[in-house]
Amino acid sequence: MNHVFVMPATARRFTLAMTAALLGLVLCTIRPVHGQPQELGPITVGGSVHARGPVVVHGRLSVAGRVRARGPVTAAYFSGPVSAAGIPFQGGYLKEFDGPLTIHGSMVVRGDLLVDGPLTVDGPIEANGGIDADGPMREREYSR
Repeated sequence: MNHVFVMPATARRFTLAMTAALLGLVLCTIRPVHGQPQELGPITVGGSVHARGPVVVHGRLSVAGRVRARGPVTAAYFSGPVSAAGIPFQGGYLKEFDGPLTIHGSMVVRGDLLVDGPLTVDGPIEANGGIDADGPMREREYSR
């Protein structure tokens, strides 16, 4: 004996609607696997910064806290606490950037700066808390 199950039309529409809703929900929650490149103008961050990717600053980088790069650091020259002394340290706030970050102009960080990748600055790096890197640290202007 052949038994054929025939689903009523309303049940088919309901199943189709639920499948479409589930698919829409899944598509809305999917994020890109890799961070998207971000390009910004001059920026001041009132706290610390964690950049997950390489950072390029076309200008001066002033940091009230420490600079830590998980890669090489290149700048016009490195400067210590005397240059960045006017920047008050503000902890507690954390700004995160996913992917490569390019700053067109100066960047001021009123906390610590952590970069997961190379850090390249066209101007000087001024840091109150010191500058550390997992790779080589290179100054382009040796006469300073």
